[in-house]
Amino acid sequence: MIPAFYPIPRLTATSPDFQPIVQAAARLICTAPEFEALAQAAGLRGVVDGVTDEAGRAALRAELDGRVAHLYGLSESEFTHILGTFPLVAQEVKDAALASFRDLAPPEGDPELVRLVAGGETDRVEFKSSMRVPVDGSPPSKELTAALEGVIVKEVAAFLNAQGGTLLIGVNDAGRGLGLAPDYASSGKIGDRDGFERHLRGVVGTALGQTVAAALAVSFPALDGHEICRVEIPAGTEETFVSVTEKNGQKREALYVRMGNKAEEILSGRDQLKYVRSRWA
Repeated sequence: MIPAFYPIPRLTATSPDFQPIVQAAARLICTAPEFEALAQAAGLRGVVDGVTDEAGRAALRAELDGRVAHLYGLSESEFTHILGTFPLVAQEVKDAALASFRDLAPPEGDPELVRLVAGGETDRVEFKSSMRVPVDGSPPSKELTAALEGVIVKEVAAFLNAQGGTLLIGVNDAGRGLGLAPDYASSGKIGDRDGFERHLRGVVGTALGQTVAAALAVSFPALDGHEICRVEIPAGTEETFVSVTEKNGQKREALYVRMGNKAEEILSGRDQLKYVRSRWA
C-alpha cells in the first residue's frame, strides 16, 4: 500500500505511462473471448494478446508495480521499504517488482547522453552491450570474442559508408548502461579504459585501416552509474569494405551501410556500384 502522504497521480490519455499501463492490465485481464471488445478498446489486437502463462503474467504484474511506483514518485529505497511491508508476498515477486522499477527508471548521466539514448537506436545511433564478452550468459571463447569484435567492425564500417554516427558500447538495446567491466576483465592487456581504447582502435585498424582507427573520437562517459564507451564515427570519404569469412572458409569483401537502425549488407555487385556512385558522387 502506498502511504497516504503521497499524492494520487492523475493520468490522462496523453501521459507517457497511460497506454503502457492500460495495455499491461488488459493483457492480464483479457484472456477469454468475452473480453474481446475490452482488449481492442485497450489497443490490443484482441484476446489473442492476452497472457495466460504464469511467467508472462508475473512479468506483467512486476511491470505494473514498477510503473505505479514511479508514478507516485517513489525512490528506490522507499519502494524497497514498501515492498518489505508485505510479509505474505513471495520474495521473488518483490524482487521482480524492484527489478522492473529499476529498468523503468530514466537513464542517469550527462544530459546530452541521456537525450541520445532516450531516442533509441536510429540511422545515426547504435547500442552494443559489449565488445568482447557475451552478456547472455554464453561461455566466453576465442571464437565468440572474435565474432563480437567483428560486429563492432561491421557497425563502424556501416556508419562510415553512410553519414557517420555514434556507437555506444556497454549499453543494452533498451538504452541502459551496462558498463565495460566484463570487457575490461577479459584480457590483462585491456584492464581499464586506456587499454580498452587501444584494443578498440587496434581491432578497427586491423580490419579497416589505421586511417579509420585514427579518425574515431573515443570517450568514456557514465550512464546509469556505469562507464561506457562512446565512439563518434565520421562519414567516410570513400567506401569501406569488411573482409568476411564464409562458413566454408572462403573470404569475401562485404559492403555494410546504415539503413534505419541497422547495419545492412548490400549484396548485389550492381547495387554496391549504384550506392557507391550515389554516395560519393
